[in-house]
Amino acid sequence: MIFGIVCKEDNRDALELSRRVRDWILERGYACLVEEHLSRFLGSEPADVPWDRADILVAIGGDGTFLRTVWKSAGRGIPILGVHMGYLGFLTEVTENEVCDALRSVISGDYVREERSMFQATLMRGSSTVTSQYVLNDVVINKSALARIIDIEVWTDSTFITSYRADGLIVSTPTGSTAYNLATGGPIVHPQVGAIILTPICPHVLSNRSIVLPDTQEVSILVKSGKHSENIYLTLDGQRGFPLEPGDRLLIRKGSHKAIVVRFPYRDYFEILRSKLGWQER
Repeated sequence: MIFGIVCKEDNRDALELSRRVRDWILERGYACLVEEHLSRFLGSEPADVPWDRADILVAIGGDGTFLRTVWKSAGRGIPILGVHMGYLGFLTEVTENEVCDALRSVISGDYVREERSMFQATLMRGSSTVTSQYVLNDVVINKSALARIIDIEVWTDSTFITSYRADGLIVSTPTGSTAYNLATGGPIVHPQVGAIILTPICPHVLSNRSIVLPDTQEVSILVKSGKHSENIYLTLDGQRGFPLEPGDRLLIRKGSHKAIVVRFPYRDYFEILRSKLGWQER
């Protein structure tokens, strides 16, 4: 078995835990791939990491680190174990104190491979494709502090939904429903539900609310804002951003790639919600 470690770069505790995890893996005779910045921290020679060789990836940090790991492994079907070192993580499965027990369970095969749907987001400018990428959490259109309100038009397949005048729009996967979508008042959707969630950010019309669509449809978003649109941005999973121009069209559909999340039988989805959101126990 070959492990790979992806680590939050600016977190000393995460780096030290990554060192201990790497040593634990090597002591048991398994190979371990690490990122370049982690390799430098460990005092070894940096090298290009062939992530497709890994049988499992360990993401040590928070949800941002987990999402970065998904981007590294997109399309390869490599399961990802998230180790929580951040503040509020819904994707990271285990804590620092549980990581060795979790690795033992992984080695023995006592874990669940949970598939999570991803969206493919394609940004079109005229007849040209600016970018086409996969996201696990969300696609966000928002404005800078100095930009005016955004005008966008939203369609599903060939059916017009509405025109939004708002600070922005979040298009979320069920996995991402507990991220930015939740912070703006959107619904929590179980990750095994096939859905596309549209949530406007501070809409001008107060009756604009979140809409949940089947993920068999394709969402098309047309940017209609005028000369101030140079301050409007597209953000994919909070990892990559692109400035938007008037007339740009964003196409979002369920992608063919899935993220594989490592889960354990002793911890279910609602236990994580209760813990992270402070819901009442029985």
